[in-house]
Amino acid sequence: MILRYKYGFNFNEILYGWKESKLYRLPQMIGKRFYPLKEVPYIEQKRASGMFRGYLLYGNNRKSKEQLKSMTHYIDFEHEIIKDKDVPF
Repeated sequence: MILRYKYGFNFNEILYGWKESKLYRLPQMIGKRFYPLKEVPYIEQKRASGMFRGYLLYGNNRKSKEQLKSMTHYIDFEHEIIKDKDVPF
């Protein structure tokens, strides 16, 4: 099965994509390190300066939906997922 991500952004050399209004870190190799597909959870966190609503990206960077909206552009990324009874995962 092939999943297509049309919109996303690049943050700290890591590619993120939107699918069905959810944010995902897309699989990629950076140097010798592999980053697998992972859903980035939406967080609501109470802070001293007020309530934070947004996403916690790689490297402990917090970004709100408004910030990510301005960073989003067309990426056209395809990811193949293997789902078959012959493979053990």
